[in-house]
Formats: sequence, structure tokens, C-alpha cells
Amino acid sequence: MPQDLFLVVRWIHVLAASTWLGEVVVINFILIPALSGYVGAARKDFLNAVFPRVFRLASILAATAAVTGGLLLYHQTQLRLDMLFESRWGKMILIGGTLGLVLTLFHFFMENKLARKIGVGCPDISDEAVEDVHSKLQVVPRMGLLVITAIYVMMMIAVRGT
Repeated sequence: MPQDLFLVVRWIHVLAASTWLGEVVVINFILIPALSGYVGAARKDFLNAVFPRVFRLASILAATAAVTGGLLLYHQTQLRLDMLFESRWGKMILIGGTLGLVLTLFHFFMENKLARKIGVGCPDISDEAVEDVHSKLQVVPRMGLLVITAIYVMMMIAVRGT
């Protein structure tokens, strides 16, 4: 990959990852507390209006970060994956990249499946399903925030070497 293209891919990767982290922060500290402030039909309306868009944005950002991360890994290692075990850089990239891939796969296969199953975005979603979503939103995004923050820190260590 030419150096100019490498820099563009790297910037896209950093922007997607940063935006994904920011989105998870907003979910945890703004959207979920706001959702908790509503009851009944108002909670259902808020859930249906906001969270399908949040899930879509997370899908785009996760996929972008994962694909560009894979391209950067290929560019840096040329598939000499033993490099990932030989230095702090490699270990941080290996651990952070694996966590990022797991989080991305979780998002695509578990969160989206759950959202479709319970009808997030569907105006006919039952009150029980809304409460189920609300209870899961009390836990899952917090775990995601811990994981994505750890990934972000590991990648910053890898880039800076300290």
C-alpha cells in the first residue's frame, strides 16, 4: 500500500474508532439515562425513534474500524504474524485487534439479532419487550464501553510505544 493511501486508511480507522467510542459514551451517559426517565408509551417511542439509528451507526463504525484495522495490520506485517508476539507494539495490536473484532462480531450477530427479535424500531413492540430491552441496555453498553476503552488505550500504547 502506498504511503499516502496508508495515511488515509489510518485516519479513517482512527476517526471510525474514535467516533465509535464517543457513541458508546453517549449511549451510556445520555441515551440510557434519558430512556430510564420515560415510562410506558413514551419509553417505547423514545426507544423506537433513537436506538435503531444508534445500532445502524454502531454497525457502520464497527465495520469501518474493523476493515481499516485489518488493512493496516496487513500493511504493517505483510502477514508475518509472528511480529505480533515479538514486541509491545505487536502484543497491543494483537490483544486490542482481537478484542475489537470480538466486539464487532458481537455487535453484528448478537445485538442486531436481539434488536430484530424484540422488535426495536417496530411501532408494535410490546411493553414487555421494551422493558426487556431497557434492562439489557443497563448492562450491555457498559460492558461495551469497558472493552472499547481498553482497545483504545492498547492502540494508543501501540502507536506511542509506551
